[in-house]
Amino acid sequence: MIRRPAFQKSNILLWIIAGLVVVMVILGVGYLKSGSIAMQLKSDKPLNIVFIFENKGKPLSTQLLMFYPSRSKAALLDIPSNTAVILKTVKRMDRIDYTYKKGKPSAYISEISGYLNVDINGYILLDENGLRDAVDLVDGIQLFIPAMVVQDEPQVVRLPGGAVTLDGDKATQYLLYREENESDSDLIGRRQKLVVALLKKVSEKSTYLSAKGVMGRFTGAMKSNLGNESKNKLFGEMAKLDADSVLMQKMTGVNRKVESQTLFFPFYDGELARDMISQTLNAMNAETGTSPMSKIFTVELLNGTSEKGLASRTGTIFESFGYDVVAIGNAATLDYEKTVIIDRFGEKESLSAIAGVIKCGNFAEAEDYKGSIQADYTIILGKDFNGRVCVR
Repeated sequence: MIRRPAFQKSNILLWIIAGLVVVMVILGVGYLKSGSIAMQLKSDKPLNIVFIFENKGKPLSTQLLMFYPSRSKAALLDIPSNTAVILKTVKRMDRIDYTYKKGKPSAYISEISGYLNVDINGYILLDENGLRDAVDLVDGIQLFIPAMVVQDEPQVVRLPGGAVTLDGDKATQYLLYREENESDSDLIGRRQKLVVALLKKVSEKSTYLSAKGVMGRFTGAMKSNLGNESKNKLFGEMAKLDADSVLMQKMTGVNRKVESQTLFFPFYDGELARDMISQTLNAMNAETGTSPMSKIFTVELLNGTSEKGLASRTGTIFESFGYDVVAIGNAATLDYEKTVIIDRFGEKESLSAIAGVIKCGNFAEAEDYKGSIQADYTIILGKDFNGRVCVR
């Protein structure tokens, strides 16, 4: 006869203790997620939040939102999902979204954080259904579409032209479609405008969203590593943001075929993007209202050397930082030994910021330049400029 082991009452206590430990861990993780955002808000420092728009289990668009709640400043940086990096997890070069798992982007976020050398406080993930539900909950988003869009492949797209309000279904179509001859830069800019439009609507509907249970329904459409309370606090702070002042930035580089796929190689192996983030976060910490985060500055670039195309290539650098390059050409002479920045705006922090882009410390007064373009800054590139920075 087989004897069954006697049931020990002490086992009940062990199971109770184990259950309590599990509950405490779950509650503790939730508290830390909520507390980290709350502590960051109290510390009066910028938050770095990654917005991911997921399509068919892959990140269709990834945007890093650098957000300073107490000063209502924000910048948005697009991160191409096919960016070529040395992946830490597999120790080889591949596209940065190689480690992405549907609905679980933690490894992907870790790669972004390491490559850009920036601490990321959390992520907000919207798949097709999540975006549709979130947009519908705030009664649509406003966007300007230059002309009517009609496509049947690879998916059906029917978008009206002009200044329009898109419901959730149309907003999803707007995110997914691509014009036949649309450049990568234009596509990135358009998708960034969708993020800004959503943030703007959150601001406009702040009273409605603050009603009991409404914000929870809105953030419930999103997946995140943040707890519900943290998400609600985060969007509550975003509602105070002047969305029209969000600085839109992009990584610059070239696409190259590697075996069977096209990879995006950022200029200077990502150094330019890392400098951009560092400068943006420093600008957010600026005390004055006329920092580089308060307006889009105009720049005129002139080549003062015999190197062909130098001003044009440098224009790409300044555009990636969010500056508006309004003129490119040659200087009156091509024998400038040193790069010079001519300041017409007259504000110390903004001048320091634009000088930091190319690490130039040589300045001149506006009266010293007799050109016809009246940009905020005229930059004459000299022989000390190596295509990225000024060197001694």
